[in-house]
Amino acid sequence: MSPDDTDNISDLTRAPRQVLAFHKLLDRFSYSSTNYSPRRFVQLIRRLTEAGFSFNASDRGSSDKRLLITFDDGYEHLAEVLPPLMDKFSLHPLIFVPTANIGKDNTWDYSHWFQSTPHLDRRQIKVLSGKGAMFGSHGHSHRSLTGLSDGALKGELELSKAVLEDICGTEVNSLSYPFGRVDRRVREAAVKAGFRSGYTMKFPSMNDTPLARGRFSVYGFDSSFTILQRLKRGPLYPIEKAKAGFVNFLSGGTVLLHRLSGRGEAVDSSVDDGR
Repeated sequence: MSPDDTDNISDLTRAPRQVLAFHKLLDRFSYSSTNYSPRRFVQLIRRLTEAGFSFNASDRGSSDKRLLITFDDGYEHLAEVLPPLMDKFSLHPLIFVPTANIGKDNTWDYSHWFQSTPHLDRRQIKVLSGKGAMFGSHGHSHRSLTGLSDGALKGELELSKAVLEDICGTEVNSLSYPFGRVDRRVREAAVKAGFRSGYTMKFPSMNDTPLARGRFSVYGFDSSFTILQRLKRGPLYPIEKAKAGFVNFLSGGTVLLHRLSGRGEAVDSSVDDGR
């Protein structure tokens, strides 16, 4: 089966047409541009609700108004920040986890040299899943999948899927490509591993496929106004697209450091159970 064949097995007619991608929701200073404080996140959710957007995937309203909130990296603080909002706004976030780092610090990210940030542990993932959060793979060890051998790529996908399914007790069929890096070989491997949807860090387009769905990434310098410009295709949309493209380009620096440090092929199968 080719990546394009998944149009027949992925229900895009009911899936939210627009997707926002977050990373950190820390209420303290962070060395990363991906941090969006909890206070601002709550304000944004309220503003989007006022603008008519819905976070409930079962909502039969306009697809343009259905939003999926995603989180890459699966950080521990989400276990505290998200539950109240899930109850209040019918929020069902999709959280992508690099499974080798479950219950551990973000050693894959070179910002941990200055400030480490722990990931969700098994218990927290299970609790969030029980409250209605969805979980997907972010690879096993958060390495760029496009630079791996066929064997290592297969291991990253299959192991991460198996670990999350064991924790959540449900099928895991969504994948966020680490650093947004994806090509046809990676998409084909994702299909073979059992994934039905894959998310990038590029802006959505009419050329998106189920295994290469674009998202609007949210960074610390964004505001409700700039995010709505993207969602509503406002006059500043081209500027917002250029900003996102530049930030995504900078993420290539971490990929390069991974290769120089020799993290290119090793797969660590150990997972902290959080107990």
